[in-house]
Amino acid sequence: MIKAAALLALAARCMLSNRRTALAVASSHALVHLRLRARRARSVWKMRIPAVLVSFRAALGPVVVLLSMARRPQAGAFIAALIVLALLSDIYDGMLARLLEVDTENLRRWDTRADTFFYLCVLIAVLLRHPTAILARWLLIAALLAAEAAQHLFAFLKYGRHASYHSLISKAWGLLMAAAMICLLGFDRDSWFTGFAIAWGILCNLQGLAMSLLLPTWHRDVPSLFHAFRLRSAEMARLWKRTGTISRAWW
Repeated sequence: MIKAAALLALAARCMLSNRRTALAVASSHALVHLRLRARRARSVWKMRIPAVLVSFRAALGPVVVLLSMARRPQAGAFIAALIVLALLSDIYDGMLARLLEVDTENLRRWDTRADTFFYLCVLIAVLLRHPTAILARWLLIAALLAAEAAQHLFAFLKYGRHASYHSLISKAWGLLMAAAMICLLGFDRDSWFTGFAIAWGILCNLQGLAMSLLLPTWHRDVPSLFHAFRLRSAEMARLWKRTGTISRAWW
């Protein structure tokens, strides 16, 4: 009897200890699973924040056009505020993407598309509110549109995708265009600064075309022509070591 009672006690203790171990293992697995799900949720939100800013900027374009159709004195102030919001979203989407380590190629390309679409809408707004400003600078505007189309078309034909260099002078162009359009659409002040911003945009697109001519393969976020030349030299050196020829690297 004493032996049987001792064996039963030992068996019960063993079962209890196994249950405790099983519960401890199950709870640790559950905690690990919850931590993994939390990390995945945070990474999804990290990727969505810059994308939301890019989409927000693109969505502001049609709103600018609708406001420009309203012949009210307050419309100019609202348009200026929307241009400021678009500029801030353009600044912070790249900054947050780099900070959150989600600066992907696809995000940068959509960033370029959003910028182009927004300022096309701004151009329509200028045409609706200040047609004389368009007529006075029709040659500059035509040259800007031609240079923009040429650099993206050439990049698409060469690389199979449009250019997305985000150079230093293109960032300066964004600031110049925002300031010029705020003066024109927000305060109805047409000056030499508007023509200067358009001319700077032509220079920016010509630099992008020159970068596409220099670079054998597609690159994003190239700060200047000097950096493009360095990238080209490095790629040609690698191609020479690998194949013994550089003829393929010219185009």
